[in-house]
Amino acid sequence: MKKILITLFLLGVFFLPAKTWAMESIVAFDLEFQINRDSSVNVTESILYDFDDLQKHGIYRDIPYKYQARGGNYSLRLRDFSVTDENGVAYNFSKSSSEGNVSLKIGDADKFVTGKKTYVIRYRVGRALNYFDNHDEFYWNAIGNGWTVPIQKVNAKIVLPEEARNIKTDCFVGFYGSTERCQYLQEGNLIDFSSRSLSPSEGVTVVVGFPKGVVIEPTQTEKILETIKDNWIVGLPFVTLILMTFLWNFKGKDPQGRGTIVAQFGSPDDLTPLEAGTLVDETAHNRDLSAEIIYLATRGYLRIKRIETGVSIFKKKDYEFTKLKDGLVNDFDADIMKAIFGEKSVGTIAKMSDLKKDFHAHSRNIMKSSYESLIKRGYFPKNPKTIRTSYSVAGIVLIVLAFMLVELFGTIGLISIVASGIVIFGFAWIMPIKTEKGVLAKEHILGLKLYMSVAEKDRIEFHNAPEKSPQHFEKLLPYAMALGVTKEWAKQFEGIYSREPEWYSAGLASGFSADDLAEDMKNFSAATASVSSQASSGGSGFSGGGGGGGFGGGGGGSW
Repeated sequence: MKKILITLFLLGVFFLPAKTWAMESIVAFDLEFQINRDSSVNVTESILYDFDDLQKHGIYRDIPYKYQARGGNYSLRLRDFSVTDENGVAYNFSKSSSEGNVSLKIGDADKFVTGKKTYVIRYRVGRALNYFDNHDEFYWNAIGNGWTVPIQKVNAKIVLPEEARNIKTDCFVGFYGSTERCQYLQEGNLIDFSSRSLSPSEGVTVVVGFPKGVVIEPTQTEKILETIKDNWIVGLPFVTLILMTFLWNFKGKDPQGRGTIVAQFGSPDDLTPLEAGTLVDETAHNRDLSAEIIYLATRGYLRIKRIETGVSIFKKKDYEFTKLKDGLVNDFDADIMKAIFGEKSVGTIAKMSDLKKDFHAHSRNIMKSSYESLIKRGYFPKNPKTIRTSYSVAGIVLIVLAFMLVELFGTIGLISIVASGIVIFGFAWIMPIKTEKGVLAKEHILGLKLYMSVAEKDRIEFHNAPEKSPQHFEKLLPYAMALGVTKEWAKQFEGIYSREPEWYSAGLASGFSADDLAEDMKNFSAATASVSSQASSGGSGFSGGGGGGGFGGGGGGSW
């Protein structure tokens, strides 16, 4: 049986029709590149294609025009295509673009060709040159690595403008990345490259460098405009800015208030310091929480005593709280008392240093309750923190997405998408909106801030201002803390306030002043913050160039 099978195989080899063994190839591939003064390049590809005994309709040619280069997308400008035979008689051809290639389909679907045919393809290329500080360069994949047939003979001629001198050349042949050199001859402004025969998927890459001034380099403006054409994504941050501006105008812009700030001598609608500080900038800060604790102390719910622990130079400040009474109405004030004293009764003593374990967990609920109170009382239509978080997350997601898409859009795309994410993230802080009642209350609070912060010489215009007294100082001190004008408020009581308040003790025997209390309040705010915000969980062909580099390339075959 084995002998029979071998015999049948040999008979098949020798007696199959010759047409079965026909093999197409390119007999000669001649190219000419005319580099023009305006930096464009005229390309002529003369292809002598041997179909052998096969019956085909013609050939196809794929010419790349779109690349990932220079930090983003980079596209050549291909135009003025024509296809003729060696005598100038035009061929039918169709042109299409897909996947970064211009595809030419040459021939007639109703006719067959066989044997040898010459196809002369002409086209013009823009943006094909590389510009460096000390030279310009034509770095071109003359025979691309995409040809599916062998090529017996290769010749590539490059013609530079006549004034070109001191020309540098190089040439590579083989599979992609090959460093095998091919041959060339140079006569004046003409360089003639030649190569050994090529197997399918082998190519030829040529490099020609010439001095600056031989061709007219595009201006920087022209380069930027061309880059924008190739990388539409550079406009994304501007589009994002416009869209976010419109969105802010319709959804984030506060209603119109009075438009003027008039000195006020108290908080509007009995808003607490935490509420007032949150309403002004639409954010509940740790300093607002500190001010609220002082507010509770001034209203007799607790007493605060500054103590020192340790010895000598290692002493540290701490604060001791004593619970004086219950009966709070606001949920957030009740939460503050619970965060400090738990469920324990009046008379309970707690140290701030002992609160580090869980006070920060309570602080989130306290601040959340303050937002809810302002919504319930009609100052905010929605929770400002929720709105900020939504836009912030959208911005961060876009920034993360940019790094995931860097392969698709390049560095330019990365920068553009990141910039768009930053725009959204930035708008997150101005998107929270107040009601008209909230705007009017904010203006009132800013008027209170004005009253507490101006110097004595500027207070003459204030009519019916309350008389200065220790009681008045202590009443507004928590609001001064929330609004960031504690020192200014204390300065107005120099020589008037000279005793420790009943709700606070610093352990000083004498010499107490408003400035001392202001400094202590600053330290108290820092200590409160420490326990309320605990961490929760196009390169040159002469530098490492090789086969397949540069522009151009592609491939082709028959159809």
